[in-house]
Amino acid sequence: MILLSAVIGVGAAVLLLTGGYLFGANRGYQAREQLRRQNVEQAEEIGTLRQRVSAPDDGDENLRATIKNVLAPLMQREQLSFDLSHLTGASGRRSDLTALVDQIAERGNFSAVLLSDEAGWPLGSSSGARDLERLGATASLVFLLADRIGRDSAPAPLSLMVHDEANTVTLCRIFRVAEQRLALTAVSSGAQLTPTALDPALVKIAAVLSN
Repeated sequence: MILLSAVIGVGAAVLLLTGGYLFGANRGYQAREQLRRQNVEQAEEIGTLRQRVSAPDDGDENLRATIKNVLAPLMQREQLSFDLSHLTGASGRRSDLTALVDQIAERGNFSAVLLSDEAGWPLGSSSGARDLERLGATASLVFLLADRIGRDSAPAPLSLMVHDEANTVTLCRIFRVAEQRLALTAVSSGAQLTPTALDPALVKIAAVLSN
């Protein structure tokens, strides 16, 4: 009887240990399987992210294109200012004036450039420029307008821009060399001009005229 009880107790202990081992093994298997699934999911997510980074995004491309279009006029104005600040060939001789005006027209992509006095008489013009009489008349009117606006010690305008129906912009800049007032007038069909666009070229012109 005692022996039977001992055998039953040992058997129960073995069954308990075996059940615990199997339960633990099953839990371990489930934990390992869950970890494996997580690794697989993470690998898939990493692959998806890599594809998104490497593949072009339409939204990013549109944003880049928008920024480029917004900055294009600014870059164009900066380039024009740089080009007109580095004119060459003006040694100070009066004969260099025509070549200098041609450079202004070429670097600014202007269809016509005219340097004139207060009466609109030309002192120099770019090669192939047309409608010089009209440009001279425009410059003389700018002088009259500047004098009228500048009466009674009011600030006188230094430049005037005219935008016509043909999408052409005429910029007239008034400046002084010694005691003489002059006007530099440029005609553009595409450039984004500002009232001070011609200012960098005035130093070279003044250097030639002063001699």
